[in-house]
Amino acid sequence: MALSLAWGIDDSIIINNNKYELNLEFSRVLRWYEMWKDPDLSEMDKVLYSIILIVSIPWSDDPPTSIENLVSIIPQDDLVPLSNAIIKRIAGEQVESTTVKRDLKGNILEDEEKKWYEFEQDSGYIYSSFLMDYGMDLMEEREKGSLHWDKFNHLLAGLSENTKFKNVIKIRMMDYPEKATPSEIEEIRKAKLAVALKEDRSNIEFEMMDLKQKREYMLNQQEKRGEVEDE
Repeated sequence: MALSLAWGIDDSIIINNNKYELNLEFSRVLRWYEMWKDPDLSEMDKVLYSIILIVSIPWSDDPPTSIENLVSIIPQDDLVPLSNAIIKRIAGEQVESTTVKRDLKGNILEDEEKKWYEFEQDSGYIYSSFLMDYGMDLMEEREKGSLHWDKFNHLLAGLSENTKFKNVIKIRMMDYPEKATPSEIEEIRKAKLAVALKEDRSNIEFEMMDLKQKREYMLNQQEKRGEVEDE
């Protein structure tokens, strides 16, 4: 881990014998995650914006707007390795016991496929939970620009079980009891639907359908994909 109570936080990266200092203020890193989700940006655009967002370089007047401008400040051979090192420094971090792996969309993953929260969609839950547990207003912290990503990450992992954020995660992860009655299962599904991530809503809604509705839904999906043949 980069955070050490004994030695502090290491925010430096060395690429080809060149040392780069990083600015890992938490809202800056969240914007970095948002940038990686942008489908309109090319890979080289992401390299450019990743470095502009995260590397602490005293830009003259305005930050560079192209790779060509950037190489006048950073050696071209350093660009991609530096961007990859930034990815490893941010997305490769793991918080003890609470998290497993974080992808480039900012999601902490239980495994390679399943995620339980998403920064943008859950920002309200995170905000209210920090305020409740720590008396910390994240909007004010953003304005101050002093809350480090590593500190934010550990505080997020350390939220108490009675916070809204942790309760939402618990509902999303909840299994259906083996001996649950139909009405109990229905209540759990409704609770899951109320806090579901956008990408999970359709699966939960499908589970709540009766057999006829499920068949109609599947036929509709097949028609959209052009898989239904005329009888």
